[in-house]
Amino acid sequence: MDQLTPDGRIVACLPIAAQPSTTLIATITLSAGQPRVETVTFGGYAQSTATAVHDALTIPGRWVDHHIDQPQPAWISVGWRDHDDPRHTGARTALNLLLNPGHTETYEREPLDWLSWTAYSLIAGGPRRTVAALGSEMRGIGHATMSTAAVILTDGTILADTANSPSLTALRT
Repeated sequence: MDQLTPDGRIVACLPIAAQPSTTLIATITLSAGQPRVETVTFGGYAQSTATAVHDALTIPGRWVDHHIDQPQPAWISVGWRDHDDPRHTGARTALNLLLNPGHTETYEREPLDWLSWTAYSLIAGGPRRTVAALGSEMRGIGHATMSTAAVILTDGTILADTANSPSLTALRT
């Protein structure tokens, strides 16, 4: 605040979870010496690279717990990384379950406001929240454990390890 001129503005990217592209963008103005929050919106972050990247297929620089490059790039970020083993066996298993789902369905309710859904699920999802990119430019967000996984993709497809998956139940809840 000390660095602002009167009526100056700060636009800050504030992480809300230790997972890729999970930030809020806050706009704060200084008026009569007092800070005032103008807006708070959900936002992602842009990776700083020497060349252009395609975010859904690019492996983020941080908070990725397991990734593969072939046949298509895919990665997973889990909220429970501190409880996984040093080889990331749980994250590896969860990513494999999502890449080879035993159950697929389509979200049949109102269309998702993806940014609002992401912000809500990251905040309310607790330690089992999961973010994944599964190739073909598909991002998903949901729930995973070391042995189950379920996400909803940006196109409304729901993937889960089984139809009776505890992670699918958590995602539906």
